[in-house]
Amino acid sequence: MSLSYTRGDELKLFFVKQQLLAKACGLFFYEWFYHTLVYCLVCFCRPVDQMAFSHTCGHKRKRNDISDIGDIVKKARKLDENTGDSELNLQLQEFKGIPRLALSWDDIQEPITQKQLTELIVFASLGMKQPSWCHLDNQNNVSGVNVTVLEGLGQLHFYKYHLQFKNLRKRYRIRCSFLNSLGASPLLSDIFNTELSISESTGPILAGNGPAPKNNFKENQEGHLNWHPITHKYGREAQGLTRYLLSTDEMGRKAFPLKGDPGCESFLCTDSDEHVTDSSPLYGLDCEMCVTECGKEVTRVSLVDSGGCCVLDELVKPERRIIDYCTRYSGITKALLKPVTTRLKDVQVKLKEVLPRDAVLVGHSLDNDLKALNMIHPHVIDTSLLYRRASGQRFKLKFLAEVVLNKKIQCAGNNGHNPTEDALAALQLAQYFINRGPRKVVELDLDGIWRGTCTVKETPQNGSIHSPDPPQSKIRFRDALQFTNRSAVHFSRVPGSDASQTSKKLTCSLDREVLSSFKREIPSCFFSLVEFSSFAEKTETLSDAKKYCLYQKMLARQREMCTVYVGPLPKDCTEKSVRKLFRRCGPIQSLRLTTTTQRTHAVIVFELLEGAFLAVNSLGDLMLDGCSVQVLRPVKESTLDLEVFLKELERDLLEENVIYVSGLSEKDISQVFCQFGPIKCMILPKKPPSGKLRRHAFIKYHNAESVDAALRSSAESNGGKMKVCKALTPLHLCSWTGQAYQSVDYNSGEGESIESEEGDCSVQQLCHESEVKDLMRKLDCKVGKLFKALPDKALSIILLPGQTRASGFFPGLCLIGVKNDSSL
Repeated sequence: MSLSYTRGDELKLFFVKQQLLAKACGLFFYEWFYHTLVYCLVCFCRPVDQMAFSHTCGHKRKRNDISDIGDIVKKARKLDENTGDSELNLQLQEFKGIPRLALSWDDIQEPITQKQLTELIVFASLGMKQPSWCHLDNQNNVSGVNVTVLEGLGQLHFYKYHLQFKNLRKRYRIRCSFLNSLGASPLLSDIFNTELSISESTGPILAGNGPAPKNNFKENQEGHLNWHPITHKYGREAQGLTRYLLSTDEMGRKAFPLKGDPGCESFLCTDSDEHVTDSSPLYGLDCEMCVTECGKEVTRVSLVDSGGCCVLDELVKPERRIIDYCTRYSGITKALLKPVTTRLKDVQVKLKEVLPRDAVLVGHSLDNDLKALNMIHPHVIDTSLLYRRASGQRFKLKFLAEVVLNKKIQCAGNNGHNPTEDALAALQLAQYFINRGPRKVVELDLDGIWRGTCTVKETPQNGSIHSPDPPQSKIRFRDALQFTNRSAVHFSRVPGSDASQTSKKLTCSLDREVLSSFKREIPSCFFSLVEFSSFAEKTETLSDAKKYCLYQKMLARQREMCTVYVGPLPKDCTEKSVRKLFRRCGPIQSLRLTTTTQRTHAVIVFELLEGAFLAVNSLGDLMLDGCSVQVLRPVKESTLDLEVFLKELERDLLEENVIYVSGLSEKDISQVFCQFGPIKCMILPKKPPSGKLRRHAFIKYHNAESVDAALRSSAESNGGKMKVCKALTPLHLCSWTGQAYQSVDYNSGEGESIESEEGDCSVQQLCHESEVKDLMRKLDCKVGKLFKALPDKALSIILLPGQTRASGFFPGLCLIGVKNDSSL
């Protein structure tokens, strides 16, 4: 298939195109004439058949499919619009120097981490090393960087309320799943406090301003206080001990054992009140461990009260055979444990008896101690999280005791640690923090002291290793921004905070006030962090169990969208025969034959929406062994607007000129579909754990005409085994059924556990659905206004952080766009 242009016709079209480009880009006449002359010489020196505008299989050069001069003029008029996938538009962007973010198709399918996101932010702001997972062109023309966090939302919310997020779908052409190991606020704080080595910081921007400065705390005291993770979380002034307790959500993220969590069924819960007060007693706890056949087990337990008196110090003999006594760290030897008869259950009983109901446990990396004890306690203070480094990493207990308490611990060398000494040190560190307040702790400049004294290799402590950065000159990201005169502002809603404390952090009581403040400040601001927290505040009163239930209900809805019912089936029909028939539509997650109905039916759950769509539309009325078989979707409230949802997915910018193909091998797909037009790329799914080859793929064409041709010709191709439809699944999603990014502990079959709790945690009871939709529309509108307020050539990142728990996680979503960027 080719367009029969003559050599003269092609040159006429080229001259018009070049004139339009020259006019749009402000090129001088001589530059235009030079490029045109070179092109003419090349054209007349090559064979005519190579010069034709042809659609050839395997043609790698990107070209415009332009049928007449009117098309060129029409495209030229739309050069500045953020729509379309025009090669002409991309050429103009390169002339204009508009920043453009590029990802390989393989990278889009991979979720990004906090570290990778920070790489992009640092490079876009300071022009250092290109990110490892993407490429940002024309970085030196980036006019600003904005990171906006929609707190409490994740990837599931985006596709549940897909119809409400019109601006997010229109403005941001790049979407990646996001794996968040922190909450939203710690994540933002960690971005600002990312440490960059001085040698690495001599990028294009820093190099033009002289040598990078030393990280002098006194010179940047206010900025240090503003962005240090301690004051960012706790404020500046001293407060009661309850302010420093870990919330249940924080305990879940930090892998503390929690009641009801998978793997904690056999753990013993202490007798604790539901709430504690600022006058509740503190108890320091520390354990020493050995390594047995089944992993780490406790060998010694120490507990000290608020006055520093030891109330429990017990040796414990593990039930299983000991492989390593870890004497160097624990001080435990075979001879020491030989006469011991105390077992873990005995120590659990003693601890339960000693601790009052309102006790608050204090420890350093306390999660390790509680897991070793197989115990659950709801009220804890962890000094390794309390005394955080500016980069978010943890200090060693030995270092904190020496610098903060002016006392030396763990000095016994190879004889190991004294757990009573460690428990007392953790207790006193917590008391110091509570009495002096966060500001005094930050003013100690622990990071500066650490970098000046750390020359020895780290050793494990309490079963975990917290390795510091090597002793080299560092500069924090926020300091590098200040050094390069790139102002940074943080807009958020923090109840009770005083906005006058700093000009770099503006706090508001409502999301609309956050937006108004942003509009006022953005003309003079290069780097901005924005937090919209209206949804998080609406759901903050819900228990973790109810939040988890809501997530499971959203997963169940996605499964229902991928589900079809097939029947009635012939009596001798088997699962194998049904699977063989329907797998040509796409990969099947699960298939079962019903036994509760009078006649046999099959319930099929596909991994992708396309599978269910093709099953209904191409196999809707079947004849199997003389029996008429229907293929229907489940009729539920959650699927009533499914057709509208599917139409919007088809029109999504990410699915532009993309088709879904199933039932052919990779080789056959390439041979069959290249005849309809040049293929921009073919995206193949990852191999499943079984290692079997997938027989489906996504194909992206250069234009809509090729898509239409492929869809029209697919009906009778390959004996009906091949199935084709417009793509519905964004490339960053491996599956709609929630299997790719959640732990096995979340998998509960076909949603039985969800159905059993439906009465307790229905969306209507917890948060009325219409109100949530209205809230999502308002959030989307605010994001749209925020995007419009950004300067041209600004990088905009929208983050839906998701939810992380010790037993698994629900992924977040990262949307990225450059204002006036029309590339994917």
